[in-house]
Amino acid sequence: MKIDFYFDPTCPWCWITSRWLKEVAPHRPVEINWRTFSLYIKNEGFLPQEWREMAQWGRGALRIVEAARASEGEQFVSDFYTEVGARFHHDEERMPDYAEGLEAIGRTTEWASASADPQWDEAIKASMSKVIDLLGDDIGVPSIVFEGKYGYFGPVISPAPTGDAALKLFDSFANLAAQPGIWELKRVRTVGPIFGPRP
Repeated sequence: MKIDFYFDPTCPWCWITSRWLKEVAPHRPVEINWRTFSLYIKNEGFLPQEWREMAQWGRGALRIVEAARASEGEQFVSDFYTEVGARFHHDEERMPDYAEGLEAIGRTTEWASASADPQWDEAIKASMSKVIDLLGDDIGVPSIVFEGKYGYFGPVISPAPTGDAALKLFDSFANLAAQPGIWELKRVRTVGPIFGPRP
């Protein structure tokens, strides 16, 4: 089963959902493709000043992903997101150093220069357009698409389930997403982001 997971490394809810998918992946026949979705680009012009710098950092990380994807592959994207996401969310480094993250996963630090290169925004926008065309404009991250055909914005979960509970949620979510005509499920959040163990 092919899964496109759309992420921005600054979103805590997206981070939790991504860890849930990583928990599930060894136990289900899934192929996860990590797709870029910039909250800076999506919300440009509406971002409060206090969030702007952080969102720009996230866009820089996604530029690195798109610059390196063709030669480094999906495993690079997964490893880089895990590394900078752990630093950002668990270690509370507000803007982790890109080069240090690349070095930590055994990749050349030369990719860090892509963070300042706006040419990679076109690839990010193309990725965003693909999921927005499928799920609608009123979405963000996390967004999950199955087989390139159907999916949802979400799930927003906290904390991420583990073990059998993680697998049961995945099976239920995949089955729900496959049903035509189910457009929206929502309820009030009662807890903030609970990250669980640092990867």
